[in-house]
Formats: sequence, structure tokens, C-alpha cells
Amino acid sequence: MAVSIIVMLFTTGSEARAEIYDPKCPGVCSPVAVPDCKTLCANLGFPGSYCKGLTCCCKPKSSKPPLS
Repeated sequence: MAVSIIVMLFTTGSEARAEIYDPKCPGVCSPVAVPDCKTLCANLGFPGSYCKGLTCCCKPKSSKPPLS
């Protein structure tokens, strides 16, 4: 019983940490954040940004080939 509780805590903790370190959500949305969300995502090569609560997330890069 104790082992299953410990395993459950490790599993839950790792899922929470994975959400915190999402590479598509690298920053904070705040008027005082430097760089701001839009600039941060542009500097990382993403086409745009959006705020998910207080988390800055970058819009995914298009998988379509560029037009010639």
C-alpha cells in the first residue's frame, strides 16, 4: 500500500514538472516581464505568442513547406 502511494506521488509530480517546463511555454505574461511574451517567442523563432493565464506560450511553427 505504501509503495503504491509513493509511486503515485512520483508520477503526479513528474507530470506537474513536465507542464512547468513546456518548451512551447517558456515565459511569464506580465506587463513588467522583460522580454515581453511576443518578443520572447519571436527571439526563439516562433511565429507568434499567446498567454495561457500568466504563462507565455509560443504558437507552434508551421509544418508546411515555405512558398517559393
